[in-house]
Amino acid sequence: MRADAVRNRQRIFDEAHHAITAGEITLTLNELARRSGVGVGTVYRLFPTQRAMLEAILEDSVRGLIGVAAEAEQHPEPVQALIEFLHTALSAALARPGLIDILITATDETDSLRQAKAELGAAASRLLERIHPAPALTGENLLKLLCGLIHAVNEHPADRRPAATDAYFRILQAGLTASPAP
Repeated sequence: MRADAVRNRQRIFDEAHHAITAGEITLTLNELARRSGVGVGTVYRLFPTQRAMLEAILEDSVRGLIGVAAEAEQHPEPVQALIEFLHTALSAALARPGLIDILITATDETDSLRQAKAELGAAASRLLERIHPAPALTGENLLKLLCGLIHAVNEHPADRRPAATDAYFRILQAGLTASPAP
């Protein structure tokens, strides 16, 4: 790849990353081209769709959650490991606009994100399997539950989100650690 093409590619990626981190998850590719100072065709070669752009930028966050789950698997107490993973995942998702959209969507445009989400679901399943008796959830369902929690928290005004996060998280924790009904 030519040096100018590498610079353009990096500028586009950096601008998309900056915008999405700032909460502009609906940034259009045409606007991204304008902000990056490149032609629209250059942006479309890097990101064929707006969704592909969002996936490319947020895949690192999904991979970060895989790392958090791997660390949690090393924790000697299974329930505490799961709770710490969920707490960290919730905090990360609340801090990363668009991550809930990436986690909840079943159809991904990029193979690498699809694989990362499968790895995250498998890691969450392993955390659940360590608990005895194991909750009646798969890792994939646990991640969907987490997305529901994120959505519920985001429905609150910004000043009430920390309290809502704590309250919802306590409910989730109680449900995951409750003994099954006879």
